[in-house]
Amino acid sequence: MMEKIKKKKRVGKLSLARKIFIACNTAFLLLCSFAFLAPYINILAKSFNSARDTMLGGVTFFPRVFTLDNYDIVLKDPNIGHSALISVLRVVSGSLFSLFLQYSVAYVLLRKGLPFRGVIVMFVTIPMFISGGLISEYIIYAKLNLYNSFFIYILPMSFSFYNMVIIRTYLQGIPESLMESARLDGAGEFTILWRIMLPLSMPIVATILLWCAVAHWNDWARTLYFVDNPDLYTLQYRLMLAQKEAESLQEMIQNAMETGRPLGTIDSDISGESVQAAQTIITTIPIVLTYPFFQRYFVSGVTMGSVKE
Repeated sequence: MMEKIKKKKRVGKLSLARKIFIACNTAFLLLCSFAFLAPYINILAKSFNSARDTMLGGVTFFPRVFTLDNYDIVLKDPNIGHSALISVLRVVSGSLFSLFLQYSVAYVLLRKGLPFRGVIVMFVTIPMFISGGLISEYIIYAKLNLYNSFFIYILPMSFSFYNMVIIRTYLQGIPESLMESARLDGAGEFTILWRIMLPLSMPIVATILLWCAVAHWNDWARTLYFVDNPDLYTLQYRLMLAQKEAESLQEMIQNAMETGRPLGTIDSDISGESVQAAQTIITTIPIVLTYPFFQRYFVSGVTMGSVKE
């Protein structure tokens, strides 16, 4: 018993070189964390800083003249709440449908005896490298009655070959004997998929779900190209319009100041940079709050799904 206690003490005691390594490693990681957080903190400070003061430059990590006017400019649109609801519905439905489709395709292509397996892989690979362009997309969506439809947000972004390959590589690490045992017990493919494969692949599921959610949340170009119904405008698109309006107003102010003309009714306390900072904070808050819940799955999902031994 005494020998075990002494052995534990020897194991628990760190050498000087080990302590130096831990200290240097901790300092390096803290420095990297600060490098990643510093730009975001700077944007946060500008979003709460007076626009006129921001134009002078030099705002670092704390606002010099605190104000909420920048957020008021971005959120003054009375339709912003409806657009936020559209964005949330798009993220939830689009991410779940994308995950279902990509996971199902990955599971099917996992079968080595699948007929025409090579043809199917080639069929889903070609669009990853060759695109028909925006005009062909517009014509196809118009023919399918997707123009000015909520499904324009869901169907075109439902499949990603890259995500499917990541899922398929992860599923290849699950022993084939589990599926064979389930088939011998009379389980069908859907039962194997949802009751065996899915619970064992939660890390990659959470990873792909997060990727899909971020892609849907940040996208505003699809609204610009294929939607002209204000009832279907997403939050990102309305914030983009608010930013463009603020930038246009800022150009008017600068032109007036350069030519010496009076500003008149133009609000000179608006800065495109401050409005853009407020927009960035608003659009990133949901992702920042969501990421910690997926973090424990994220690292293992990416590493195990990207390398095949």
